[in-house]
Amino acid sequence: MRLIFVIFLIGLSSCNWESVLPDPASTVIDVKSQRGWRTTALDNAYKIQFPRGYQGGIGPTIEGPEFSLKRYDQQAYFLGIMPFFGGGMPLPNPQPATIPHGNVLLDRLVTFQRNGQTQGLFYYAQQPKALGRLYLLHNGTLGYSMIVQYDYSLHQEVLGILQTIQPH
Repeated sequence: MRLIFVIFLIGLSSCNWESVLPDPASTVIDVKSQRGWRTTALDNAYKIQFPRGYQGGIGPTIEGPEFSLKRYDQQAYFLGIMPFFGGGMPLPNPQPATIPHGNVLLDRLVTFQRNGQTQGLFYYAQQPKALGRLYLLHNGTLGYSMIVQYDYSLHQEVLGILQTIQPH
């Protein structure tokens, strides 16, 4: 009986807690933590989590601290573009339906909510090499916070990472 219990405990401890990722077709996603994912600061107001296979965090640059995160196979890349201490360029008011980014039109939108309130907006273009811009709430204003480039096959994983962004 003891042997069975020990085997059960070993099996339980070796389990890889499966992440629960959002539906990739979602347009509104509730912010939540992921068990077993690494947590790091995104900026002075927010933290972010990411699964194994990603590396990054805040590092020094000539212009000050900057957040970057990339997938081991280079198929997803997150780059914080806002100043570390405060929000980036504000989202136009009224909220646009699309956002131009160079020669790409970001025409899809996912809203991230925390306790029923909008915390962030992710505009993206659905294409094989997807591109998206994340706007986060800072001092009551949604500001340009991050650019994300990824293979669209990783869309659900990217949304899962973005859904973990929470205030410190």
